[in-house]
Formats: sequence, C-alpha cells, structure tokens
Amino acid sequence: MNFSVVIPTYNREKDLSEIIDSILSQSLLPSEFLIVDDGTLPQIFIERTKTNFQRKGIRFIYYKKDHTKENRGSSESRNISLELITRKILFILDDDLILSQDFFKAIMEVWEENIQEKKLIGVGGVITNNRRKNLIEKFFNKAFGLTSKFAWDINNIGFQVWDEGIIKKEKGYYAHGGVCSYKKSLIKKIGNFSVFSGGRTALEDVDFCLRAKNQGYHFIIEPKAKVIHKQSKVNRENNFLMGIKEGYNRRVIFKKNSQKNIKNYIWFYWSNIGWTLRQFLVGHFSKGTGIMKGMFIRIK
Repeated sequence: MNFSVVIPTYNREKDLSEIIDSILSQSLLPSEFLIVDDGTLPQIFIERTKTNFQRKGIRFIYYKKDHTKENRGSSESRNISLELITRKILFILDDDLILSQDFFKAIMEVWEENIQEKKLIGVGGVITNNRRKNLIEKFFNKAFGLTSKFAWDINNIGFQVWDEGIIKKEKGYYAHGGVCSYKKSLIKKIGNFSVFSGGRTALEDVDFCLRAKNQGYHFIIEPKAKVIHKQSKVNRENNFLMGIKEGYNRRVIFKKNSQKNIKNYIWFYWSNIGWTLRQFLVGHFSKGTGIMKGMFIRIK
C-alpha cells in the first residue's frame, strides 16, 4: 500500500529538518510528502527539501497558507491536506518528532493486515519519552473517572486515556493526533477535523476521536511504531493560554458529542477537577490556572 505523509508546521525550520531526516531514513518510504506552512519557511529550505525527496522518488508538495482566507492552526492545515494528497492512507505528524527507523513499516503492516476492516479509521504509534503513570497516578485517575476498560480510549465525556506501555498492538478509540495514520475517506465521512481556536494543544484530536467513536470507528495502536516527541518550545503558545484553550474546548467537545444527563454532567465536572488538580500536582501551575479560566468562559 502506498501512503502520504503530511506535516503541518509553524516556523520550526530546525525541528522540521530533523523529522525530515528521520523520514528519509525510514525502511519504508512514502509516495508523497506534504508540508502545510502556517509560517514563513525560507525558500532555500523548501528547494533543498524538495530536491532531497525527489531524489528518493517521492512527490513533494509545499502549501503556504493564506491567512486572509484560511485559519491558523493544525486542524485547518490537516483539512487542507486532504484535498492535496492522492493516497488513501495518510500520516499526519507533528513537526517536532523523531521517528524510529521502522515507524512507517510497522504501521503500514497493520493496515495491510486489516485491509478489509471497514471501521478502522486510524493506526497510531507510541511516544517513547512520555512519562509513565505510576500506581498513585493510576489510582488518582480512577478516583476522578479518568480511566477506561481500554488502554487507549476517549471516554463518554471527552477525556482521553492512553498507555504508552502496551507491549502488543491493541484496538482502541484514541490515538495521539500527531503520531497517527488515517484512512482519508473516513476522515471526510465523519466531517474532517474540527477547527477550534487554533494551535496544537486545543484538543482537536480528542474531538476527532470522540466523533469517530460515536460513529462506530476505532483505531489500532502499534507499539512497534515508536517516536520521540521533543515538545519543542519554538513558537509554542504560553502554558496559560494553552490551558485556557483546553478548558474551553473540553466543554465544547462535551456539549457537541456527549449525552446530556445528570450522571454525565456530574462525571464531566468531577473529572475536570481531577484533570486540573493533576496539572498543579506535577507543577504545571500556569496551565492549570488557564484550564480553570477556560472552564468559565461562555461558549459561543
């Protein structure tokens, strides 16, 4: 199966260079590669990148967004990419990753094995440098309703559950949005990626996965597909603003996608208390404060 790779980016030339190097070193290469630029990459960088991909027989596409007509942010870039790529399977990757050498190979093998599975919308990998949850944190999550019977899931009120420690591929209902491959036709079928207030930390992947789950679709997580996520600070919004977006958008996701009953309202607000408290417990005071503020902003 041929596949495409898409990277939305915003003024991260150094980080982008590193992930491109890891893409060109893969044991299995894509048929086409697309950069959707929210910033201003230098022309010399674009030409050099184009040459490097063409030498490998890979179609290179560069798209510079027009912000007088198109929204900033990763979701808008993802939706634009759906009209530019030609392959049925696409990887959408964050621009600050380093891929293991067999990342594409491991994921495409899952697609090959499940080629007849009509409800498989995506296959994702794992982030090896994510912090593992200890027993205290697992108990904390359970106490605040932040768990699921699945290792990777979006629960009914819109909170993501994940476990980088799985040792074999597993079916689930959540995948890290920037470390995942998708079936293009099914993205379009469920209505593309929702555009909230922009940026990479506004829970667009949570919204997408919950909508997919509600329509009967699922993911497979393949732990052989490993990445390092550098969490680059270049052009990243401050933690307080990220927290505001997260708190606000979490309520939007609940309003749009969850059943409204007393049980779910109680569960949602109780889980938000736990989610916010956890930010403070791990020292993310600015983000936790932002989440609190975002929870009280009126939904438009």
